[in-house]
Amino acid sequence: MAATVRAARTGAFEDQASASVYAQHVEPAFGRRFAERALDALAVVRGMHVIDVACGTGIFARSAAHVVGPTGRVVGMDPSPAAVETARRIDVSSIVAWDAWHDEGLPFAPGSFEVVACQHALHRFDDPAAVLGEAARVLVPGGRLGLTTWGPIEENPAFAAQLDAIVASGFEHSGAVEVLLDAFAHHRMDDLEALVRRAGFSDVTCRTVRLLTALPPVAQWVRIYPSLPPLSHAWAQAPQRDRVRFLARATELLRPFEHEGVLRVQASSRLVVARTPPR
Repeated sequence: MAATVRAARTGAFEDQASASVYAQHVEPAFGRRFAERALDALAVVRGMHVIDVACGTGIFARSAAHVVGPTGRVVGMDPSPAAVETARRIDVSSIVAWDAWHDEGLPFAPGSFEVVACQHALHRFDDPAAVLGEAARVLVPGGRLGLTTWGPIEENPAFAAQLDAIVASGFEHSGAVEVLLDAFAHHRMDDLEALVRRAGFSDVTCRTVRLLTALPPVAQWVRIYPSLPPLSHAWAQAPQRDRVRFLARATELLRPFEHEGVLRVQASSRLVVARTPPR
């Protein structure tokens, strides 16, 4: 029987507007390239059955679908209806089966997939061990888990600048600091490996993946932050002076990374790959 898996609502997409902004700006800059690294590490090939757990707006699932082709199968599931609807709208050819996740276990029989992926989303669950247990259950014997989590926030300047600006401009009382830091909570490699092993996986490896990504000019990028969780809700109700302070501080911190109209920053993640034991 599937286990209960409860997703934390804090930090989830509140509406399709914020999900669309994420898909337009964050996925191309960060999500697509990390998805490509994970697909390579998982050795995803044509004809495989893959599920993207907590898929967000769906960049990993869509990337996997192009690899597995029409003979394969890709499912994308997320607790946020806004994220799922945005992913479905982007996927005009319907190459992925999209579905909302309703605080229950994965609705699939044991051994339904050869690959389970979870990209930058483990922190969204109240019980990450339960999520990994469900991943192990729906995998075939010898199936592969691909888990991507953010590295330390200090190794991710685009988000470190956001955190600093939140504190400097008075938004720390909105709860945005805690939500943002939660996204970077699972960066200790020993802890990640131990968590995955306790869920029943073997052949566990964990490595750091670093990318240099190109973002829009600073003046444009800093205005993306307020459109996304964790700032979007607080921003709408914040006084104008706090908004101005936030934009000024984020601009000040990121300006040194901009060259010839392009903001170039490092992004760092942990990539865990593991297998379910063979029978």
